[in-house]
Amino acid sequence: DPKHNLTRTRCQIALAKDMRKKMDAMNAMMGTMMAVLVAIAAISLLVGGIGVMNIMLVSVTERTREIGLKKAIGAKKGSILAQFLTEASVLTSIGGIIGVGIGIALAQLISKIASVPVAISSLSIVVSVVFSMVVGIVFGLIPSIKASNLNPIDALRYE
Repeated sequence: DPKHNLTRTRCQIALAKDMRKKMDAMNAMMGTMMAVLVAIAAISLLVGGIGVMNIMLVSVTERTREIGLKKAIGAKKGSILAQFLTEASVLTSIGGIIGVGIGIALAQLISKIASVPVAISSLSIVVSVVFSMVVGIVFGLIPSIKASNLNPIDALRYE
């Protein structure tokens, strides 16, 4: 029957348009969710970076005499800078590894509870740890420069 086929085709077209609208709404919602997650991650990285900077500044302050002694016996600015940058990057890399481990554990737990499969790529793990190391280097730069610019005489007199 041609009328039945025409009605059926119209219903299919209407259903397809309705599904398209739902997909567009879902995509818009996912875009908003992604923007919110990126903003939260950026704020978290900024707060974490400030924490790393504070820890490194305390480390420089506590080791002022050691820095002065190193400079007095001939250590170059670059070697002291490298020492503190290495410390900051190792500190944040370990934090990144712990964070990835917790993230994987939580993903597995949610996967079991919700009966939803989880897929975590190796690339995302590597990028996460490298990014945490970069945050350590960036926020450890100011304390490292402060340490490398210390005057050895003033540093040795520091109490």
